Amino acid sequence: MRYLDLYDVLAVAARVLRCESDEAVRRTNLDTVQRVLSDVRRTGGLAEASAVLLAGLVSDRPFDGANRVVAVAVVLQFTALNHADLRLEPVAEVDEVLDRIAAGDATGVADFVRERLDEFDDWMGRRVGMYERFTELARKVVIVAQEEARQLNHSYIGTEHVLLGLIGTAEGGASKLLAATSASAVRELVLEIVGRGQRSPDGFVPFTPRAKATLEDSYLEARRLGSEDIDTEHLLLGLLKDTDGVAAQVLSRLGVEIDAVRSLTEQRIDRRKRSRTAVEAMVAGDPDWTTYGRRHHLIAELHAVLDENERLHEQVAKLRDLLRKNDIDPDL
Repeated sequence: MRYLDLYDVLAVAARVLRCESDEAVRRTNLDTVQRVLSDVRRTGGLAEASAVLLAGLVSDRPFDGANRVVAVAVVLQFTALNHADLRLEPVAEVDEVLDRIAAGDATGVADFVRERLDEFDDWMGRRVGMYERFTELARKVVIVAQEEARQLNHSYIGTEHVLLGLIGTAEGGASKLLAATSASAVRELVLEIVGRGQRSPDGFVPFTPRAKATLEDSYLEARRLGSEDIDTEHLLLGLLKDTDGVAAQVLSRLGVEIDAVRSLTEQRIDRRKRSRTAVEAMVAGDPDWTTYGRRHHLIAELHAVLDENERLHEQVAKLRDLLRKNDIDPDL
């Protein structure tokens, strides 16, 4: 079993309390957290350890502000670190257990956790097989997101790291749609919002519940738009659906118009879908183009032409704007 340390807990607290790391330290009773973490290490199984962690943090209230929310977030981080997911529905039952713990009654907490604990072997969670639908570039986004989290010393992968993964995968369509957003500017704001961790994590870096929801949304977006594969554009659409995450805060502060990017993304997906349909219709009766490799090659070539066409359109649009600014009618 992998355990949280004090720095992991402080990182979660900073995110929930929306404060810098040094302020999270000031707003946390470090001795109490250390004692609870020590109690967790003396337990046997994941359900028991999660119950001890939840009960200790809720009853001893080590966090100044939103203690209950921080405690639950820490437990979610702990279960994700151990390749499991803790279901928090129905919410009324969770609130009832938290009320009992706060009143000094921690009996039955382990059973409560055990009933709602879903352990999994795949890093993507219970939707085993979804990752198999990722294109090669979409998988690269995940890899880059993991590396970004490590470089920032974050023991989790949040929406902000997924955003950096999309920007950092230069070959992907999402990177082209976010071309005006630099990775350095995003990192700077991420550090301003959530801070840098104390040390780079070892081994498995879990997705936060919000980031996992983004991946689930990308799957739904792909299905909605008629695709069996999940590409970088679908990941971008999934990311844009979360308007409250760190990635959304960063994009907003960088002046990115979410609705405009969403519209351009859907247009790009539609163009590629139509080009694929056209290619398949064109080569359907030609035995020389029946292999997947040859069809894939032709589709890739058409996509490259579309990319170049988009780039030229952007340059023409910029030139027209420049002419107008200089009182020159671009249509004459």
